[in-house]
Amino acid sequence: MPEFIKIIFSNHILNTGVLAWFFAQTIKGIIASVQAKKILIDRFFGSGGMPSSHSSLVTSVLTMVFLICGVTSAEFAIAAVFWFVTTYDAANVRYAVGEQAKIINQIILIDERVEREKLFKELMGHTKTEIFFGCLLGLAIALIYWTLFIH
Repeated sequence: MPEFIKIIFSNHILNTGVLAWFFAQTIKGIIASVQAKKILIDRFFGSGGMPSSHSSLVTSVLTMVFLICGVTSAEFAIAAVFWFVTTYDAANVRYAVGEQAKIINQIILIDERVEREKLFKELMGHTKTEIFFGCLLGLAIALIYWTLFIH
């Protein structure tokens, strides 16, 4: 195995972030596919939906930085600010953009000549519940990883 790959996989904070994102996206894809009663491949990779992969990723990173570096470290301060900005943006700014897209699409659809593929993407941000469960998943991933591989 090349040395740079060993170095990348030895970064526990990065590992938990990637794992948390992966699990959130997988769960999101499964939930959306079950609800639609068909496999929705795009929901395994897209933004928006339950749980928030953004929140899961940043919460797992924040938790691991806390466990490894401590609450008084500069790394924790940076991770906390990153967590706040990301979750705030997902719940407020990006969510509002999605709501606006829904209204704009309704207006556009009045013109029957418009192709549906040209509509704005509506599923951009997250509800507070999606953020909460994303954070819960990220916390769980970090604690499980910590227990299995570090502590």
